[in-house]
Amino acid sequence: MATSNIPSEIIEIILSKLSSVKSLLRFKAVSKSWNTIISDPLFIQNHLQSSNSSPNNLFLSRNTNSTDRGFPLIKFEGPKTKPGEMFVENIPNGYSVILFECNGVLLLTSLSDRDRRNNRKYALWNPSTRWERHLETRYKDHVVDRGICYDKITGDFKVVFIYTTEYAIYSCKYNYWRKKKLGKKCYGAGDTGSGICIDGDTTYWILEESAKMQLVYFDSRIDEIKVLQKPEQLSEDDKYVSSYNMACLRGSLCLYCYNKDEKSVQMWIKEKGIHTWEKVITIGNIENLYLWSTQLCFVEVENKATNYSPTEKAVEKLVGIDIYRGRYVPYRNSLYFPTGVKTKTIKA
Repeated sequence: MATSNIPSEIIEIILSKLSSVKSLLRFKAVSKSWNTIISDPLFIQNHLQSSNSSPNNLFLSRNTNSTDRGFPLIKFEGPKTKPGEMFVENIPNGYSVILFECNGVLLLTSLSDRDRRNNRKYALWNPSTRWERHLETRYKDHVVDRGICYDKITGDFKVVFIYTTEYAIYSCKYNYWRKKKLGKKCYGAGDTGSGICIDGDTTYWILEESAKMQLVYFDSRIDEIKVLQKPEQLSEDDKYVSSYNMACLRGSLCLYCYNKDEKSVQMWIKEKGIHTWEKVITIGNIENLYLWSTQLCFVEVENKATNYSPTEKAVEKLVGIDIYRGRYVPYRNSLYFPTGVKTKTIKA
């Protein structure tokens, strides 16, 4: 049957179920109507949602680990998971570190941990499409943290740089910078890269203010960083909590904390549009750990990734996966990429 006899709505549904971005890009050349469907922002959104609903458990290492083969790609499959020989190649020249991920778009840099906070050159890159875009900040301030978010209303990717007392927003669609006051003095909580993007349009960070951990988020609708209240119980027991971390769990913001007094890990979840936190689980009898988490629940034991099984109430080591200074980000099959200025290098 000729495709012209198939309703466009049916074609769109079929195409949105295809996980292969490479195939979709080829299909744009089939006809003008297919190109229009695949290029439509709503189709791109639905395609990502379809991919997220069938997770492939693929994760990218944040570092190339000084290899020329690209970012290591790892598939988590329970306690027998091992690092494979897969690599995501064709990285923008000179970039070797992933700082952030949003809707499949990565924020890259190239410098070592020691110099990264003062770097001014970055790249946005979608490993599924291999599209890249370069930008250079106009500010020389010391960077506390960075992130990306997607404004669904305007269709604009925004890159956020947090400094000690200010923050800067770069609009990819309109190619402009805006700088605002934080209203407080903040520092990074550990290594830069604490942020996480939930549902594409809201980015959260953990910062340190007056020797206490503070949760903040970027509201893309009004381009402002706001304070997010921690669970009330954690605020009361703050002196016993030695470390925090965040993750995306079932599409919601998840907060992990280690209580050094009780030697336990507590996990809290906050659904979108809900102002209160719900305590999900407490994992007891755990010695002092630096928490590491992704969409799966992980903690770090002697620099090795481990998985906590709620049913077995046991911590299982994931064989051979070394996560020292190299947390992972999800690998998403995504068509997203910033629109607007087409130049290769952007300098404000």
